[in-house]
Amino acid sequence: MSVFKKNEDIKSSNYVAHKNVQNVKSLIGKTLFIKGDIRSDEELLIEGKVEGKLNVKNRIIVGKNGIVNAEIKAREVIIRGRVNGDVNASYKVEIEPEGVLNGNIFSQRVHLTEGSIFKGNIDMSSKDKDLPVDKSNEKAKEIKK
Repeated sequence: MSVFKKNEDIKSSNYVAHKNVQNVKSLIGKTLFIKGDIRSDEELLIEGKVEGKLNVKNRIIVGKNGIVNAEIKAREVIIRGRVNGDVNASYKVEIEPEGVLNGNIFSQRVHLTEGSIFKGNIDMSSKDKDLPVDKSNEKAKEIKK
């Protein structure tokens, strides 16, 4: 007999984080407090409290109960709780309704949903190392000249 069902949803404060349990790799629960640097290659769901630095190669989701006082660096950051600190995402930063960010955003894609709170600056300038450069269009323009 199993306590967990394979297809049971993980709920983050009345929000379904993912369709299947297998999609969530790492979870910081509501009662967990972590102070220090966190590094991970896997997706991270934060429902507890974190202070320090977060460096995740995949996605960070700050759940509705999550409180993060840290500098965040990840591929994608989704904020449903509260974040105090700068957020640097190589793909996208999204602040959902009731999500709060006090800090600067460094990302090429930013989505602020109605009902979210943001205080800081946004830098969407492209970085050569993050964007693939398509030189075929440049060569075509040179030939036409």
